[in-house]
Amino acid sequence: MTADTGFTGRTALVTGASRGIAAAIAKGLADVGARVAISYSSKADAAAGHEGAAEALVASITKAGGHATAIECDISEPDAAERLVAECKDVLGAIDTLVLSASAQVNKVFWRQTASDISTQLQVNISANVALLQALLPRMQAEQYGRILTIGSVQEVAPGAEMPIYAMTKAALRNLVENLAVQCARDNVMINNIAPGLIQTDRNAFRRADQAEWQEFVRSANPAGRAGEPADVVRPALFLLAPENKFTTGTTIYVAGAAQVARSSSDAACAANPQMQTVS
Repeated sequence: MTADTGFTGRTALVTGASRGIAAAIAKGLADVGARVAISYSSKADAAAGHEGAAEALVASITKAGGHATAIECDISEPDAAERLVAECKDVLGAIDTLVLSASAQVNKVFWRQTASDISTQLQVNISANVALLQALLPRMQAEQYGRILTIGSVQEVAPGAEMPIYAMTKAALRNLVENLAVQCARDNVMINNIAPGLIQTDRNAFRRADQAEWQEFVRSANPAGRAGEPADVVRPALFLLAPENKFTTGTTIYVAGAAQVARSSSDAACAANPQMQTVS
């Protein structure tokens, strides 16, 4: 575990934290001294072929000298958020640091999204997060301290045809972040958003079945021409969540290889094929 950077004594809840970006953030928080509640869905982990991921992460954090506990909670269920907050308080104490990362993503064009697909994405990506914020914000404001981070997506501003409902929910959550940040700024409650682009996680493992197709997909995903790693998100996340961050709020940091920047078709083609570039 690294030297204390102000997180010692802080208690963080990270949702969807057994795998991917959220797992990296949870470990990063534990490494700098926070007590971390790792919220996860055993059903989702099993479906992804990663049963026991939360327990393995807790073991890794503990071995490194950190403090973490896994709390099973399927936030696709109504009222799950309230139960999660209550259990966190019983196990670790009051939450003053919150990372909202759990999300549901259905890869289908708009007219093929079923009522169930849409309902699940709205519940996990919007309703559960709203409930968690309503449960935790009042105390943070009363205590004059809180750090909140939502994990959005570059699709907030550059939506793809594959995930129209997902993109919509992420844009809505960013709007809420900005709204609440204005209301809570005087209370030393900093509320921000990170919008990752293509990050290599198990969520997009299906794309790597054919490496040639994956490489082509990566080259076209952003001007950087590569996929990011979960670790790329950790440093900006720790900056925004740090007790020392007392002035950056209501903002979105893109970790997306410039995928959020509007480009003309010629710019995109040039980025994909450096030989087309000329020096004037």
